Amino acid sequence: MRVPVLCYHRIEVPPVGAEHDSNFVTPLRFAEHLRTLKSFGYNAVTVRDITRWQQGTTPLPPRSVAITFDDAYESVLRHAVPLLDAYNFPCTIYVVSSQLGGTNIWDSAAPRTPLLNAAALRALADAGHEIGSHSRNHRRIRGLDDAAARDELRVSRASLESAIGAPVDSFAYPYGSHDARAVQQVRDAGYESACTLKRWANGRRTNPLRLGRMSVGGPLSAPMLALKLLKLHLTPSR
Repeated sequence: MRVPVLCYHRIEVPPVGAEHDSNFVTPLRFAEHLRTLKSFGYNAVTVRDITRWQQGTTPLPPRSVAITFDDAYESVLRHAVPLLDAYNFPCTIYVVSSQLGGTNIWDSAAPRTPLLNAAALRALADAGHEIGSHSRNHRRIRGLDDAAARDELRVSRASLESAIGAPVDSFAYPYGSHDARAVQQVRDAGYESACTLKRWANGRRTNPLRLGRMSVGGPLSAPMLALKLLKLHLTPSR
């Protein structure tokens, strides 16, 4: 079995003049995506579930797919989670830990947009959704020295675990940027899994610290999503 992982960012209508439209998926389009996944028999799981399956401790349902969100925008709670809950689909949300309740200050070209606070993340974790780390300051891990990497990885993990009262064992590389040294730094920080932006579905032997993930954004229609998922299943896992 191969398990695709989808990467979303903002579930909202993009404002006029937004320069990064590919980060936006409208609530209507997201609802269409979920209906398509359900109609094709997909069962949503968390990234943690994939890791447990790789470790041989927990089976996965047939046609598993993981739905993830980078940056933890408020629109995920406002628009995405109610739709996910209607299908009993859990998700994994990757959080920039220095900006709990803050804004996307790392993205100078985008309008400032509110991010989820600790209370909201705690409630999501209690409801069965997974909270992971997207670093402390949304810095590229590739190229960081060990001290800077510890700040981005270990401090982020510890502060998120304190904020939500639950383990944080999954990471998503900001911008997908990573190399062998970054993978080792993530491992040293105690994470069990890490998502890239490499387009492959994941098998039992896929490196859990280099999980494949497909970006989903902009005007991607539900039929095109289904086609891209088919291609992922046909692409050899790494």
